[in-house]
This record gives sequence, structure tokens and C-alpha cells, in this order.
Amino acid sequence: MAANPFSISFKPSSGKRAAYRAVINGLHVKVAGRAAVYSATDLSPTGVGLSGHTGMRVGETYEIGLYHKGCRVAHDIIARVVRVESSFTGLAFAGLDRRAQDAVHRLVLDEQKRQAEARRTSRLKFD
Repeated sequence: MAANPFSISFKPSSGKRAAYRAVINGLHVKVAGRAAVYSATDLSPTGVGLSGHTGMRVGETYEIGLYHKGCRVAHDIIARVVRVESSFTGLAFAGLDRRAQDAVHRLVLDEQKRQAEARRTSRLKFD
């Protein structure tokens, strides 16, 4: 029997990711006291990423609202700035009430379902 020519290895996890991050089209973040509305780069049950320059600094805390396709899905969320780059700001949720937590989980789960359906449909095209 010939030796298996394939080798699979996995890199150990860095441990930084606390939850699945979903890229959700049409997701925006409104920060209380600011006129700007920021596009979200991704959303997870533990936080949200904002695209573009925000002028925020690591350690600051803000009250935010999440909007999907123009409709408010969660508000009065306390978020702490955990990462700032020239075109990205990472916010970690510091206070989610049950309603906001359910809304965030629903958005992430709906996106995971959409992606799974897209993969399934894609596989069926080649069968």
C-alpha cells in the first residue's frame, strides 16, 4: 500500500477570537452624540467592527445602536473601544440587555444560515 501523499496540519488557535464574526450587508452603527453613522465591517455576539476613521480611542466607552437595512434592531448598547487602526475600529460590547443580546444573536445566526444555504446551493450546481 502506497504512503498517503497528503498532509494536513492545523495552526494552534491564538485564542483571540471569542466568537464567530459575520459580515452582514446593510449593517450600520449609530453612536449616541455623534452625527456620523458608521458601516459595520462585521458583527459577533461579543462586538462589532466599524469601517473608516472614527476618531475613537482605545478604552473609550460609547452608547451605540445597530441598524440593519435602515431599521433599528438594537439600541442603548454600551460598547468599549478595543482596537483602533487608520480605517477600522473594534468595539466590544460591555453591556447588552436581553433584547439587544437576542437581536445580535439573531443577526449573526441569520447570516450563518444564509451562508450555509449559499454553500449548499453552490455544491448542488456541481453535482
